[in-house]
Amino acid sequence: MILTLDIIKETYTPYADADNSVTMSRYMKNQFPFLGIKKKDSAPINRELFRTYELPESHALKMLVQALFTEPEREYHYFAIRLLEKQRHELTSDDLSFLESMVLQNSWWDSIDDLSPNIVGPIIRQGHPEDLERMMDWVTSDNFWLQRAGLLHQLKFKSKMNEDLLIKMIEQLKHDKEFFIRKAIGWILREYSKTAPDFVMDYVSKAGLSKLSEREALKWLRAKGAAV
Repeated sequence: MILTLDIIKETYTPYADADNSVTMSRYMKNQFPFLGIKKKDSAPINRELFRTYELPESHALKMLVQALFTEPEREYHYFAIRLLEKQRHELTSDDLSFLESMVLQNSWWDSIDDLSPNIVGPIIRQGHPEDLERMMDWVTSDNFWLQRAGLLHQLKFKSKMNEDLLIKMIEQLKHDKEFFIRKAIGWILREYSKTAPDFVMDYVSKAGLSKLSEREALKWLRAKGAAV
């Protein structure tokens, strides 16, 4: 049997917890209602769904992802991202427009920080130059969630980091006063400092970043005693 929205909702609903719902929504600044299913509890539910049901084919899967993102409760958005992760080996440059629409729907840091490095990133790693231009289009857009998604797509690249692109993106965004942008700049530099500490220290020393971005960028190095 093919997995459908109705099956997902029928499976999730009995696990709803009103007390957890209030707490989880408050943690997310009341941006979304929650069923109240914690991540540790949703993981086995998801595994059982994936064991029991077949995933839809490409187009139908995207329709299911879109349907899940139109549900009010945040857990359905999380499950939509899990579906994309299951199929990410089949996603290509042709899917970036669809993924952009997902980034822009019910946007908040938790969905952006999952979609960008885990779904978008592997597509960019396939090495098509036009995809790099697409990421710069995101970074130069007027939507800060799309900007954050463009910046963070290399978060897990480690030694495969495109340093020129990283610098170009940060230089585009470093004067932005948006908290989520400044935090993201620091985060990707901090993550890359675990691979290229000298590069990060040198860049941060000259870049004129915000205090928040600089503090976040050097946090790991300072903890290791490698930066002052």
